[in-house]
Amino acid sequence: MYVGRNSTLLGGVYAGCSIGPHCKVHGEIEESIVLGYSNKAHDGFLGHAYLGMWVNLGAMTTNSDLKNNYSNVRIWTPRGEVDSGEMKLGALIGDHVKTAIGTLLNTGTVIGAGTNVFGGMPPKYLPPFSWGSDGEYAFDKFLETASVAMQRRGVPLNASQKDMLSRAFKRRNQL
Repeated sequence: MYVGRNSTLLGGVYAGCSIGPHCKVHGEIEESIVLGYSNKAHDGFLGHAYLGMWVNLGAMTTNSDLKNNYSNVRIWTPRGEVDSGEMKLGALIGDHVKTAIGTLLNTGTVIGAGTNVFGGMPPKYLPPFSWGSDGEYAFDKFLETASVAMQRRGVPLNASQKDMLSRAFKRRNQL
């Protein structure tokens, strides 16, 4: 297990994880990668998953990493669903994603960057900058939230980051 500098383990069970710098994690985390400045500070299971930077998982957010029939997990790609070749694969979550309390993620769920997830169990794929399951996050509101989240950790949202996020937002419908 790797834990990056200035990260806090708040209790729970951790196995085979890589936790980036400035993260706060709690609960059951197995064979997962959590990039810097992300939070999973409450109970819930995260297994065989990937979290981008600046992700915040609401309390009791849980992902499944094993299908009930033990078959390989299929995941969304821009070219269509594909067999991952893996029996265990949790959620793949992009940068700046936020989940609501009690969010349940299916095996192999893919969530695009900048998405705000709420409303129970979302579909297995949410495009970047989604608002819930069927809306689009207003870009100015997204930037406000990203800026506040980053400032809470003493990191400003600078012009080059805003530019990169703007380009990603404009490309969201091309996926």
